[in-house]
Amino acid sequence: MCSNLAVSRVAVLKNEAEQFIRYLKTLSSQAWGRPSACEGWTVADVLGHLTGQDFSPRILSGLKGDVSAPEGSPAVSDHDEDKFAQSIFRRAIDAKERMGDHLLSTFVQRVDETVQVFGGVAIDQWDTLCYWPPGPETVRTMLNMRISELVMHAWDICSQFETDYRLSQDSVLVLMDTVDRAVRRAFRPDTFWGEPVTYRFDITVPLEAKRDIVLTKDGGSVGSDGADAQVVFGCNAETYVMLMYGRLKLEDAIDLSLLSVKGDEALVNGFASRFKGG
Repeated sequence: MCSNLAVSRVAVLKNEAEQFIRYLKTLSSQAWGRPSACEGWTVADVLGHLTGQDFSPRILSGLKGDVSAPEGSPAVSDHDEDKFAQSIFRRAIDAKERMGDHLLSTFVQRVDETVQVFGGVAIDQWDTLCYWPPGPETVRTMLNMRISELVMHAWDICSQFETDYRLSQDSVLVLMDTVDRAVRRAFRPDTFWGEPVTYRFDITVPLEAKRDIVLTKDGGSVGSDGADAQVVFGCNAETYVMLMYGRLKLEDAIDLSLLSVKGDEALVNGFASRFKGG
């Protein structure tokens, strides 16, 4: 991602945040206790998760050359993907309870700070590394991650009140660039898996693109193993990211005619059974 694209994505983050905040301000006090699309999470839990994320200080530290773990965060050498996933919910609940009636106002403040920090990144700083539990990430990757977190969790909330809620085209294009991270978390190792299988997504709207998901015994990755795809899925970009982020089940996408399938049925079922989510 070039520097100009990174700068334009700061505008995407700002626009998506402003729309989400406007929507949150329309919700009644009773709505905060309603279930979200995240299983076991209320609307307030999801907002607690988003509010508790500390992107800004990590970026500011990284820009100063410090990629060490902040106080209270695990060292990269101690990272465990399953424990990391389990701790996310605990941190979300803690943030929600700690902020109480100030949850929404604190979220607005944190988002404003994050937009301001990204907006102040110089052209030659986008490849600077910052702390992230699984391993340091560049500032540009942190920007994409922040957008993806905001957009997907906005969907988790808004879709529960509006059944026709859709992702914006700008956000979908960003999410396509972050699917590789989602895939690594969604497909865990399986020692009983056979030879590598390549699943190709033939994407048509809003851009023509092909994305290969390669499943092996060690997990999943975006890329090609040099082999032809054994299964080809046809869909638009929004369906692709909704599937890979676990917001849409493969069988539901097929039933709703959002996804076409070419390939062995057993391999298609294998894809669905391997998907565990992040």
